[in-house]
Amino acid sequence: MVKQDVYTAITEALLRRYETAKWAAKQAHEAATNEESVAENKYDTFGLEASYLAHGQSQRVLECEKDWLLFSKTPLVTFSKDSAVELWSMVILTELESSSDMKKYFFISPCAGGLSVEIKGEAVYLVTASTPVGKILMGKTLGDEVDLSQNGRQIAYEITTIA
Repeated sequence: MVKQDVYTAITEALLRRYETAKWAAKQAHEAATNEESVAENKYDTFGLEASYLAHGQSQRVLECEKDWLLFSKTPLVTFSKDSAVELWSMVILTELESSSDMKKYFFISPCAGGLSVEIKGEAVYLVTASTPVGKILMGKTLGDEVDLSQNGRQIAYEITTIA
């Protein structure tokens, strides 16, 4: 898996998320300002609720735009083979106890944790340094073992690639 392809896929996914957030904010704004949203009595709160939703959606647009701009304007960072896992690293883990050579792909990101992108049928998960997985991976080097919790059990992985 090529890091440039992952980086491009993440940037495109963040742009799609931003565009979707803009569309949702527009819809919420239209609902809040529609003439049918005017309160008919003091107990009619539809218009007020719609305005709260519109405000929240506009905040989401700003957050999504910030994430997308951060990725689209930050040049791709490359690391040497001896580098430790840090921000902007792509990390590939191989399960130790499995005969099927199961791999997990992570991208250590400054934002948008929880987002995943698919590259050639494999999921790449964005994690921030403050998440449990991010905390486990940060500072590790090639060949280190890490234990990740999956479905309530600990699974041992080896770091096989840091890009």
